[in-house]
Amino acid sequence: MASPIAIPGPIPSGYNNPLDNAKFRVDNAGGSLDTTPATSEAGSSPGNSYPEAGSSPGTSYPEAGSSPSYSGEPTFFGNPSSLKKKKSVVMTGNTSPPSPSTVKRLLRIRKMSEMSRTADSGNIQTIPTQPSDINISWAKLLINQHRIKHFQPPLPANSTINRFCVKDCKTSSGDLSTTCRISVDTEAKGVTTNYVFIAKLLPADDPCRVYVFEQNVFEKEISIYFELLPCLRQFCEGTKLSGAMLHRVPQCIYGSNNCDGAGVLVFECAQELGFRHPVNPEGLSLDQVMCTVEFMAKFHAIGSALLITKGKLLTLRYPFISTNVYSSPLMQEGAKRLFHIYTEFLQSVSGEAELHHKFTKYCNEECAAKEMFTCLRRQVDSPFNTIIHGELWEKNMLFGEVVDAEGTKELQSIILDWKNAKIASATKDLAFLLLSSTTNELRTESLDHILTTYHNIFTRSLESLGVNTGECQGLSYEDFFADYAMSTKGAFLQSVCVLVQEMSFMENQLHTEEGTTHARNLTAYESRALNIINDDILNQTHFL
Repeated sequence: MASPIAIPGPIPSGYNNPLDNAKFRVDNAGGSLDTTPATSEAGSSPGNSYPEAGSSPGTSYPEAGSSPSYSGEPTFFGNPSSLKKKKSVVMTGNTSPPSPSTVKRLLRIRKMSEMSRTADSGNIQTIPTQPSDINISWAKLLINQHRIKHFQPPLPANSTINRFCVKDCKTSSGDLSTTCRISVDTEAKGVTTNYVFIAKLLPADDPCRVYVFEQNVFEKEISIYFELLPCLRQFCEGTKLSGAMLHRVPQCIYGSNNCDGAGVLVFECAQELGFRHPVNPEGLSLDQVMCTVEFMAKFHAIGSALLITKGKLLTLRYPFISTNVYSSPLMQEGAKRLFHIYTEFLQSVSGEAELHHKFTKYCNEECAAKEMFTCLRRQVDSPFNTIIHGELWEKNMLFGEVVDAEGTKELQSIILDWKNAKIASATKDLAFLLLSSTTNELRTESLDHILTTYHNIFTRSLESLGVNTGECQGLSYEDFFADYAMSTKGAFLQSVCVLVQEMSFMENQLHTEEGTTHARNLTAYESRALNIINDDILNQTHFL
C-alpha cells in the first residue's frame, strides 16, 4: 500500500449537482510476472487463495445492504417458478440470422478447426478455435515464445513432453471468449520444467462468434496488449512512474488473429505466483479497493499526460481507443433484455415496490440501454479525460501479496481483460468499480477516503510526468467529485447488466457439484443487485 496521503476533505460544501448544468504478433520484450485473463481459473483450492478481509471459504457472509425485507434466500435467480420466465442471458444473443458473408466466416472457422485435427495436414495451427484444437505442437510454440520473452534459448531439440493438459477454466459470465488453462511438463537433460498458460479463444456458440467477428474484438485486444500498453509503459520511462505498470497488467506472450475475425491470446498464469480472484460474494474489501484505486490513479495519470502531450496523434496511431466493443445495436438489444430481467427481479422481492418504481421511472428499458452506452464513452474537457479500462470490476482482477524492497508484504492487484480500453472520463472506471463491486455500507463509510486518495495520487502523478497542474482547468477535487457523480448513472446501469449476467451464470451452475456454493453466492448477489439502486450519490444526482 502507498504511504499515508493527506485527505483534502469530505464531499465539497456547496457541491452543485452537475445535472443542473446539463495478423500475427509476438512479444520479445522482457518481463517476469505471470498473469491471466478475466475468465481464468479462479483458484479452486480455498487453501491457496488470497484470504478475503475478515472471511474465509465456508463463512456465512452477511447481507450486503440494508433492505430489512430481503429474506436472504434467492427470490428470483434459481427459483423454479422464475426459471420458466427466463432464457439464457447473454449480451450478444442474436435472434436474427447472420448475413451470408458472416455464414461464410463461420464455415471457414469450422474448416480451420477440422484441418488442425487432420494428421497429414502438415501445418501448425496458429489460431486454435476451440480447446480441442490445442495440441502439443502448438504448446511447444507457446513455450518457445515464453522462453524468448524471458531471454532464454528455445527448447532443446531432444526435449520431451511428459505431461500435457488442457482444461476449461471459465468461472464467470463473459461471453466473448472461451478460456482454458494449458499445463505442460517438459524434460531436457534430466530436468523437468512446468509451464502454465491461459489461452483466450473464440466463444463456443455461433451468435457470440458473429459479434466477435463483426466488432473485431480479437484484433483490438491484441493491439492493446502489443501496442497501446507498451506505449504507455514507454511514455513514463525515466520518471517516478517508470515501474507503475510493472506486474499490474497481464503478461501476454502470444497473439494472433486473421481477417475473418478469429483470434487467440495467450498469457502467463499469475495463479502460479499465488494471485487469486476475489472470492467473497459480498464484493471487494476496502484494502482490495484501495490497492486497485491507487494503481488506477497512476494509470489514468499516464494516459492523461500522454493525451495532453500527443493529442490527436495518439488517436490516429491507435484508432481503436475511440471505439467501444459493446456499442452496437445488438448489444443494446441484449442490454434491454438484462434490464427487463432486473425489473422482474425487483418485482419479485416482497416489500420493495418503491425500488421497482424508481427503476422504471428513471431507467426505462427502452432508453436505459442507449443511455448506458452513451455514458460509457463520455469524454470530458479536463485532465480526467484519459485512457480507461472500461470494465473495471471484481471479476477482472486478481489479488495477491508481494514483498517490496524493504521486505514488507503488501496487497497488490492485477487488472485483467483490457479489450474495452478507450478514451473517456477516468471517473467511469471509478464509479463502475465501486457500484459493481462494493457494498452500500463500504461506499457510505469510505467514499470520501477513496475519492480523495485517488485525486491526490492522480494529481501528484501528473506532476511527476511533467504536466503543469497549476494551468489545468477542471482538476480541483470539486470538479472531480462532480464528474464522479455524473458517472454514477451509467455505472449503475452497467453494474445492473454485469450482476444480472453473473447471477444467470451462477443459476445455470446450480446443478453442478459446486451448486451449494453458487446458491449461497446467489443470495449475496441478489442482495447486492437489490441495494445498489440505493447508492447515495446516484440518488442525490440522478434519482431526484
